[in-house]
Amino acid sequence: MKSISKGLIFTYILLAIAFIEGLVVVYDLLRPETDRFPLATAEIAVAERDIMVPPMLFEQHSAQKIAQELDESVAEYMEQAAFLKILANESAQNKTSDEEIIGDEDRDEQAANKPLAGDKKYIAIVIDDLGVSPQNTKDILSLKKPLTASFLPYAPANKQQVQQAKDAGFEVMLHVPMMPHQRASLAPVTLAPEMDKATVQKNLREFMAYFDGMGMKGANNHMGSEFTESLKSLGYVMEVLKENGWYFLDSKTTGKSAGREAAAEFGVPYISRDVFLDNENDYDYVMGQLRQAEKIATKHGAAVAIGHPHTQTYKALKDWLQTVEDRGFVLVHLSDLVRK
Repeated sequence: MKSISKGLIFTYILLAIAFIEGLVVVYDLLRPETDRFPLATAEIAVAERDIMVPPMLFEQHSAQKIAQELDESVAEYMEQAAFLKILANESAQNKTSDEEIIGDEDRDEQAANKPLAGDKKYIAIVIDDLGVSPQNTKDILSLKKPLTASFLPYAPANKQQVQQAKDAGFEVMLHVPMMPHQRASLAPVTLAPEMDKATVQKNLREFMAYFDGMGMKGANNHMGSEFTESLKSLGYVMEVLKENGWYFLDSKTTGKSAGREAAAEFGVPYISRDVFLDNENDYDYVMGQLRQAEKIATKHGAAVAIGHPHTQTYKALKDWLQTVEDRGFVLVHLSDLVRK
């Protein structure tokens, strides 16, 4: 009996323990969520440390500078594309007028401005539009002959390129943006016939100052079929050229140019081109125009040909220059013809 009582007591104890454990489990299940896991609200203090992270390779360069260089490259490309489009349109529309090929009568008149002694045949090759495309400019300068380089006063054009041209044996001159009949934004600043005297002369002096100290002594018009027909506007230009002792090359982008009359009025040395080399960017066409320059030089003693830094012009000139002197022609800087 006694042993049975102890067994019952032991059983009661086990049941009591199980009951208490059950109550604890039920309590945990029923209490609020925020109190169920004490570690959820624990805070761990970590000592502060200065950590230096080395810059990534890209970060070692100025992102602003890179963006600026990309913008300049895109702007240069767009500018060249726009100019080539304008040039093509102007050439197509004015092939017999604004881009007129000078006839024999005009050449006879021009020959009076080239009184050369002896029977030598002189040719001056002028390459316009230099400085806009650094690569095309570099190609032309690699020719290293007594040619004449006409630089635009904007875009990537700079004094370093002008000095490279001089080092290569080129004469250097200023290519002045002037308004064509087909109105367009050719440059940051383009001389236009509606500008007053003060504006034209201020802009021209700024163009000249762009290459100050580089020894330029002459200028010619970039486009300008409308501007050069205005005697008054060209007079503003000639006055500044006279003050600085510069000469003027009339690119003759119009048969109605007032260049000769304006230059005579102000006593500015004047000369005009005889041949455009590359109205077509084609090797055979350019070669044909160079032969035309030879014919004019043979007849009148001298010829002035204007070209541009196009790929086919460069290739044609490179080949032509190898033999032109063997045929009795003398290559000269433009000023050599102007001053004679």
